[in-house]
Amino acid sequence: MAHEILKKLPEDVVVYILLRLPVKSLIRFKCISKTWYILIRSSTFINLHLNYSKTAKEEFIIFKRSLQVDPFQHKTTLSFLFGDDLNPVSPDLDVPYLESTFVNDYDQFIGPCHGLIALINMINTVLFNPATRNYRLLPPFRSDAPQGFRCSIDGVGFGFDSMANDYKVVRISKVYNDPPYRDPYSSEQKVEVYDMITDFWRELDNIDQDMPRIYWAPSSMVFYKTACYWLAIGSKDKMIILYFDMDTEIFNTINLPHTCNSYNGPHYGLLVLRDSITMLRYPNPNPEYDPAQDLMQIWIMKEYGVYDSWMKIYTVRPLLIESPLLIWKDCQMLCENREGSLISYDLKLDKVQQFSLQGCPTSLRAMCYKESMIQIPCESKDNAQVQYF
Repeated sequence: MAHEILKKLPEDVVVYILLRLPVKSLIRFKCISKTWYILIRSSTFINLHLNYSKTAKEEFIIFKRSLQVDPFQHKTTLSFLFGDDLNPVSPDLDVPYLESTFVNDYDQFIGPCHGLIALINMINTVLFNPATRNYRLLPPFRSDAPQGFRCSIDGVGFGFDSMANDYKVVRISKVYNDPPYRDPYSSEQKVEVYDMITDFWRELDNIDQDMPRIYWAPSSMVFYKTACYWLAIGSKDKMIILYFDMDTEIFNTINLPHTCNSYNGPHYGLLVLRDSITMLRYPNPNPEYDPAQDLMQIWIMKEYGVYDSWMKIYTVRPLLIESPLLIWKDCQMLCENREGSLISYDLKLDKVQQFSLQGCPTSLRAMCYKESMIQIPCESKDNAQVQYF
């Protein structure tokens, strides 16, 4: 009946209605008729839906944890959550290609970029649309370290090149002498970029060998506007932000507030809040440090790239946490506690809430996203195709 009514409406009115529907409904509606199938799959409709979703208030959370299957096997599990009580919106998913013999505490989320998220570990990169449940294993990093040397991955980023209309993955690595002769001060820094259009990895030339070292933490890398951002360790062990512009493929840096940029002691996180780059400084969870002696600070860069625009927006009392994971709805901070459980802390009400979501300690990750119909590019028939969970 509804379909018969919609058939009588002008196409622009139908599009107006469809744009406001959740992705799950749009996927079902593709089966109603050939006309709707073509419409919903068209790049025009997908881009209109993407623009509309950017203004929508509804945000979902994708939550990752490592679970032990047996003494020698761990799996990566994703949960999809919504609402203040973090209710599941669909069954959990186990991610192919991210199994490991040890705790997956090096896994990272990168994104979201147009609704797509990259799931990354030390070996594989899985590109994933959490709304459509489509995913694709990207071609592996090239391993061309000469004999007697070893390649160490420092950082990975994922984003969109608006000039080339292409999605890219960037990898920063170092090539060391193999043990027992490994010398951290005798290494070569490399940067490689994977282009979705060409389905090929390429190495960038003329890389600054004194480029800051990537700081690896649960929330230490984000994609914002046109660039990938990492927390990094600069000269004299000062914490800074390193970023890579996806359009120009040029690196640059942003200084952190001088009162909280010391590498030794505290830990740091990086995220996007209020559509601005945001830095978190929190106590070291190592038992030899007393968290009661330090407070968490949250700083936001109000004007992009302007050092003097750094502003401290929250000072948080000592919390017994392993690490903060994200801030959503402006004041709800999700964290991993010392036992590997997910908790939230209300920055305005000073209230802690614990959830029945747990994983191996240090393995928890979380990211906010808005639903998108964007399709995962797959240009080559020789590599892994887009699959569905």
